[in-house]
Amino acid sequence: MITRYTTTAISIMMVTSVFAQPSLLTGNSSFAPGESYLSYIGNYFTPPDLDQSNTTWNHATFATTASVTSQYVAPVGGAPAGSTVSEVAGPESYAHYKATATAFEQVGLSSTGASLNCTNGLMIFAYPFTYGSDVSDTYSCTGMTNGEAFTRSGTMDLLGGSWGTLVLPYGTFTNVLMIESIQEHEDVFVNDPEFAISYYARTQQFVKPGVKMPLLMNYELYQIPGQYITYARLLDQSAVGMEEALRNAVGVDLMPNPASDNVEVVFGSASPGRTHIEVIDATGKVLAMQWSSSTTSGMQRDVLDLTSIAAGIYTVRVTDANGANGTKRLVKN
Repeated sequence: MITRYTTTAISIMMVTSVFAQPSLLTGNSSFAPGESYLSYIGNYFTPPDLDQSNTTWNHATFATTASVTSQYVAPVGGAPAGSTVSEVAGPESYAHYKATATAFEQVGLSSTGASLNCTNGLMIFAYPFTYGSDVSDTYSCTGMTNGEAFTRSGTMDLLGGSWGTLVLPYGTFTNVLMIESIQEHEDVFVNDPEFAISYYARTQQFVKPGVKMPLLMNYELYQIPGQYITYARLLDQSAVGMEEALRNAVGVDLMPNPASDNVEVVFGSASPGRTHIEVIDATGKVLAMQWSSSTTSGMQRDVLDLTSIAAGIYTVRVTDANGANGTKRLVKN
C-alpha cells in the first residue's frame, strides 16, 4: 500500500503581506529575515464584491478563536538557490521565498519527509500593483513526499479587485487595497502518473501602505482528493506600521529610506488638487516643503531635495486638497 502525505503539508499558501488609489511598490511588501507577525484566526466571510472604488468593508465585530505567528528567517538548509528569506511553517518545516524588484515569489518548501523546489516560482506579489492590476503567472516545481517524486504545474492570478476603507475591531483604515488571488495546480506522481492531486485556493487580502502583512485575509481551499478548508485571519494591532496606518488618511511611502540627497515620496489621494509635502523635525518645525507636481487624484510620485537637511530622523507629511494627511518616518543619512 502506498502512503502519501496530503499536499496540504507541502502547499503552504503565503498568508501575507498599498495608496488612494493604494499601490504595492517595488519590494515594499517583500518579507525579510528577522520579521515576525502575530495574527488571529476567525471565521471565513462572504468574499467582497470586485471592481469597487472607495468602498467600505465593515468587520468591526470580527471574532477570533486562535492565534498564529508568522516568523521569517535567513534562508535555511534546503532552501533553493536564490532564496532571500524562509518562513517557519512548523518544527523543521519551512517555506522559501525570493524577493526581486518586480515580484515576491515562493520558490520551495522543505520539511521532514517532504520537499519542493520551483524553477519557476509561485508569484505572491507583483510590483508595481494597484487597483485594476491583473497579473497571471505560471509556476512549475518538482518535489518529494514520503519517498515519492512528483511534479507540480499551476497558475496564480492576482487582481487588484477593489479599494476603500476597512473597519476592524481596533480601528478604521483608509486607502486599503483588496487583492484577490486564485491559485490552481496539479501534482502528478512520477511512478503513478494516473494519480494526481488537484489544488484550488481563493483568497482576499486587505493591504495598507506601510504595513507588510495584510490587515485581514479571507481564505478558502479545495483539494481533490482531500479536503475543503475555509478561515479568515486578522493581523494584531501591534504590528510595525499599524499606528501610522490608523491615523493616515493618505497612504505615504518613501524610497529609499534611509535616504541621502533625495527621497522619492509616493502617495495617493482620492481628492484632485494640489498636495502639500513637508519635512518636519522632532520639535514640529517644518524644515522643507513643496507642492506636488500633479493635481490629479490617484497615485503620485514627487522627489524631495534633502541636501540642506542634516542627518537625523524626521517626519514627511503629505496633505491633500481636502485636508486629509498622512505621515511617514524618514531617516536622513
